[in-house]
Amino acid sequence: MTTLTERWLRPQRPRTQFPPYELGDPDLVGMAQARTDTVARIYHKGHEQAWDGRQVLDELIARHGGIHFPADKREAFGAVASVLLWGELAAWSISADLALKLDETPAKMAASSQVFDEARHFYTLRDYLWRANVPVKKLGGWSRRLLVELLETENLLYKVVGMQLLVESMAVVIFRSIADAKIEPVLTELLYYFERDEARHVGLGVLTLPDVLEGLSDREAISLWWFQTRMQLEMIMGGLNINPHFVTLGVDPAEMNLAGFRYHHEIIKRMKKTRPGQGADHASVKGLFRLSKSAQDAFQDLFFPTKEPSALQRTFLATMVNVAQRTDRWLSRRAA
Repeated sequence: MTTLTERWLRPQRPRTQFPPYELGDPDLVGMAQARTDTVARIYHKGHEQAWDGRQVLDELIARHGGIHFPADKREAFGAVASVLLWGELAAWSISADLALKLDETPAKMAASSQVFDEARHFYTLRDYLWRANVPVKKLGGWSRRLLVELLETENLLYKVVGMQLLVESMAVVIFRSIADAKIEPVLTELLYYFERDEARHVGLGVLTLPDVLEGLSDREAISLWWFQTRMQLEMIMGGLNINPHFVTLGVDPAEMNLAGFRYHHEIIKRMKKTRPGQGADHASVKGLFRLSKSAQDAFQDLFFPTKEPSALQRTFLATMVNVAQRTDRWLSRRAA
């Protein structure tokens, strides 16, 4: 019998695993019930907090007397919204894939709940952009590369880590930052609903991953770390392209990056299991990409200096931005 970790790393095809009759065996299910109850709650919580995107958007527009989006910020928000909109579409497809392939009932339930959330996010944000006369733009090259990689991987571990811990956590920070900027009243209130859903999606990774990560070999852990490192580099390159648009919107990229560090630290902390007399269980976060506090500070000082940067640092930053912009255009041209 294969282990949980093996099933996530090398998922079977439906022809060899469907239907999973053990899910109907009360004795087998009962053995895992206590451990998985919290995962199933994500599904039930999703139902309790479900909202009708059409109704909410219409009510917010009526309450505020229409959408009054600042004309001088439409172009910048269009660039930021392209990452959010097409990211929601990718998350919709990825969560549907997880709902099909995850073999534990609570995890399938949680992923299924996310499918409905992501579909609602996509059509609601698209409708908002249309009504606000904000252009729906194509996705930047680096952002598209990252999302396509997540869509195409068959490795369930990579999908969950990439989607739930990296992309979804980034979405939570972006939604919160844009809402705090109070760009437009309808958007500010609408994003509260998005942020609440995305935080619940992160919970799927927090609750399901520790059992899988504990079973990784050292080689598999290194492969997972490298996968995340590539994603982080892609996110950095994409960020260098889009940061000027955040500034136009009144969002501080430096503060947003710090919020991302804090949120990621909180996620890792939640994933570490505490056992009597043993303290934090680092096996439950084995293979996950982490930066020490000193490394985070060094990164922050390098890309978001608070004091006058040296000539060498200015040259480095200018070179990085130039490379990010050129490669982003090149990747966009290569896209179908």
